[in-house]
Amino acid sequence: MSLGSSGGSTTSTVTNTTIPKQFYPFFERVLTRGEAISNQDYTPYPGGERLAGVTGDTTQSYNMVRDMAGRGMPGTQQAMGMTQNAYDAAGQAGAGGPYQFSEFGYSDPGTFSGQAIGQYMSPFMQNVVNTQKMSALEDFQIANQARNAQASQAGAFGGSRFGVQQGMAERDLLSRTNQIQAEGLQKSYEDAQRMFEQDRAARMATEQARAAELSRVQSGQSAENYNYANFGLERARQQAALADQFSQLEQRARAGDVQAAQLLQAQGAQQQAQRQASLDIGYQDFLRQLDFPMAQLERYASILHGSPVANATTQTQQVPYNPIQQALGMGISALGLYNAYKGV
Repeated sequence: MSLGSSGGSTTSTVTNTTIPKQFYPFFERVLTRGEAISNQDYTPYPGGERLAGVTGDTTQSYNMVRDMAGRGMPGTQQAMGMTQNAYDAAGQAGAGGPYQFSEFGYSDPGTFSGQAIGQYMSPFMQNVVNTQKMSALEDFQIANQARNAQASQAGAFGGSRFGVQQGMAERDLLSRTNQIQAEGLQKSYEDAQRMFEQDRAARMATEQARAAELSRVQSGQSAENYNYANFGLERARQQAALADQFSQLEQRARAGDVQAAQLLQAQGAQQQAQRQASLDIGYQDFLRQLDFPMAQLERYASILHGSPVANATTQTQQVPYNPIQQALGMGISALGLYNAYKGV
């Protein structure tokens, strides 16, 4: 039996080892079993699935991440809008200038001039004066009749003395009527002046009251505008603070969603790893079952390897080099004595 060879270009060295005959049946059985195992068809893995699929928790975590990515952060956009509104409101409140007070226009109280005299004098004054004059005239006529009667009785009617008395009576009538006219005009003038002063005082009091009311209203309006501006600023500050809180709450909610997705993904990965371990165990069992005949053969061959084959004889000789024969001998040696002579 050929165990190895070496040679040059024309000759080769062949070493033959002869095994004791009592070991031939054992080596033949090893060769037979090895040939039978080598002729077996390929056995596919009957388990089917080799890779553990994604679990429901992992799929849910993927969907959660996809939803978060698609949803974005609308609360942050809303908070930005609220902050912009607060900024605009603060700008409008601070842009208001001081309240412009308007002056109150006093009307001219006027003076007691000729137009005012005619306006305030009673239109019935002359009627009263005329009535007084008529009364004075009636008194004159009554007195004149009495004088005429006395002069007639005395025989002096038409005389110089009567003429003097008549002239004095007429002069007295004229003086009396002039006095009545003058007193009536004076009285009417004084009444008109009094009413003018009262009216002017009333108009000035009204003007002062209107001015005071205008001042009160404008002061109140100024205070109201100031309070409204402060209220707008305070509202803008509160809105900005709420926008900041709103943004922080959304970020916390987003972090919570991310953490929940991570927990689901970790749980799904753990479940998948357990499933993969189970599949790997099944596949390893299949490989061990598939390799069991060869393992048994190797164990059996190892027994032969430990058997006393030291008595085998070895011969070495030089033969002409034949590459075909050498290749054939090496192939048979490798196939037949693989386990029997391993390590010998």
